Amino acid sequence: MNTAGLTQDAFEKFLRWLDPDRDKAGEKLAQIQSRLVSIFSSRGCIDPEFLSDRTTNIVMGKTDWLLANYVGNPALYFYGVAKNVYREYIKQLRPVPPPPPPDPEPPDLDEACGYLDECLKKLLPRDRDTAVRYHEGEKRERIENRKKLAAELKISPNALRIRVCHLHVRLRECIERLQRAAAQ
Repeated sequence: MNTAGLTQDAFEKFLRWLDPDRDKAGEKLAQIQSRLVSIFSSRGCIDPEFLSDRTTNIVMGKTDWLLANYVGNPALYFYGVAKNVYREYIKQLRPVPPPPPPDPEPPDLDEACGYLDECLKKLLPRDRDTAVRYHEGEKRERIENRKKLAAELKISPNALRIRVCHLHVRLRECIERLQRAAAQ
């Protein structure tokens, strides 16, 4: 336990919070710290003693507030602080995920549009019309267009979204097939 910067009076006040009897307070502190080391060890922490000391130092820093406000078993307060100390410890251990690998080669937009046009021609006329009209307009106009389209097809807006999702899957597969064929 690092008591640097802690006066003798502050330490005595902390012990009084643990127990009015100084000897019992010392025993409680030793038991709590031992339990904290066990908790941190069981969670796989590399330096459980350091984390136990850190927890104790944080609690010691709040002695005045604890004396005025905290009612209950002091060990429970330590365990609550230890939980937060552990969370901070875990955050520091998390490795930063590597950035995603760059795309090997961005697709040629004109080529992709040509494939899309070709795949749209392979759809039934009503499916082609639905796929194209679903994406017409900007913002509010697009929303109104979709409501009209759903009403014309006599389906709910959710059913329209599902239908268009299925069309997107078919179009994507068709475009990928054409791209693979062109690459060979």
